[in-house]
Amino acid sequence: MTTQNEAGGQMPLLELIFREYERDRKQERISYRVIAFIRRLFSKGEEIPVTHGGYLEDGQSVRILESLKAREITSPENKVLIVAREGRVFADIKGSLVYVAGEANGDIKAERIYVKGTVEGVIEAEHVEIFPGGQIKGHVRTARLLMHKKG
Repeated sequence: MTTQNEAGGQMPLLELIFREYERDRKQERISYRVIAFIRRLFSKGEEIPVTHGGYLEDGQSVRILESLKAREITSPENKVLIVAREGRVFADIKGSLVYVAGEANGDIKAERIYVKGTVEGVIEAEHVEIFPGGQIKGHVRTARLLMHKKG
């Protein structure tokens, strides 16, 4: 699965997930938090253009940045569904690629699921990866489960 990147070339969707994971790891460092706080103090009020539903959609992904309640969230086939660190989802999720860095409460059905945050519910996927700090509360039905150690 690939998608167009900003430069016009093809980028695998899995690469997008791992870039997001690296960004989350940087945000956990205290030095990054201090620098981000200073940037927010001196910024000119530039904000991410979030829709009224609490999500941001671009050519590669759909990012849930706030709390979102629904019956079901379905991601397009050619996009990654990302629940950001600040995001909280109270819904069943269906999609091809799902990355959870925040909280997801509900059942998730996807081809591939990557968890850095917290998931409560039943997970059905061909491939499930749990990164350090990630946790799943519920049942997992998968052909392949990878759990990363803290390095």
